[in-house]
Amino acid sequence: MTQQTLIRAAVVALLVPTFALTACSKSNQDQAQNAQAQLQQANKNLEQAQQNLAEAKQQAAEAKAAQEKQAAQKKVTEAEKDKAEAKQKQSEAKQASEQKTRQARSEARNQAKSESKPVCSDCGTISSITPIQRNAQHGSGVGAVAGGVAGGAIGSQIGHGAGKTIAEIAGALGGAYAGNVAEKHIRKVTVYRINVAMDAGGTRTVTLNSADGISTGTRVRVEGNNLAPLH
Repeated sequence: MTQQTLIRAAVVALLVPTFALTACSKSNQDQAQNAQAQLQQANKNLEQAQQNLAEAKQQAAEAKAAQEKQAAQKKVTEAEKDKAEAKQKQSEAKQASEQKTRQARSEARNQAKSESKPVCSDCGTISSITPIQRNAQHGSGVGAVAGGVAGGAIGSQIGHGAGKTIAEIAGALGGAYAGNVAEKHIRKVTVYRINVAMDAGGTRTVTLNSADGISTGTRVRVEGNNLAPLH
């Protein structure tokens, strides 16, 4: 083997380890780069997972809050329903109590009426007194006397003897009657129309010549066309 061949063999022997080291270094560098890329991807995945977890927690909290709100609203609705039912029962109880009270009062009034004294059919209370002027029903006699004198005087001028006497008598009688009638139309009297509200119901009217001793509100007993005050 020549020296040149030996030199070449030595050079090759030196270069082979170098190439091997270079290849190994490149392989380690690629692995490091791959590991770095995987780490970055893992970090991204972790961030995404944390974000998803936060969103899930937020959604869970919102869902829980919605459920709690719904449950609270349901309780409010039930409370309002219970309140309405209680109010209705209270109203019904009040109406029943008022009805019982009215019924008791009615029964008490009926019992009191049945136990009270009989109503006086002729008794009542004066509700009004109205003064009224009208012609006198009876003459005082003055008109009759004056008419008789005048009629007699006129009769005395008629006829002679017995006829004259008859004429005087007829004139006197006629004059007296005419004078009495005339006096009734001329002379006015005041009477009082009195209305009485009867205890038994209705109204009775009585006409009196005097209203002394009575007034509106006086308790009286109606006796025919007269009134007797009750004491």
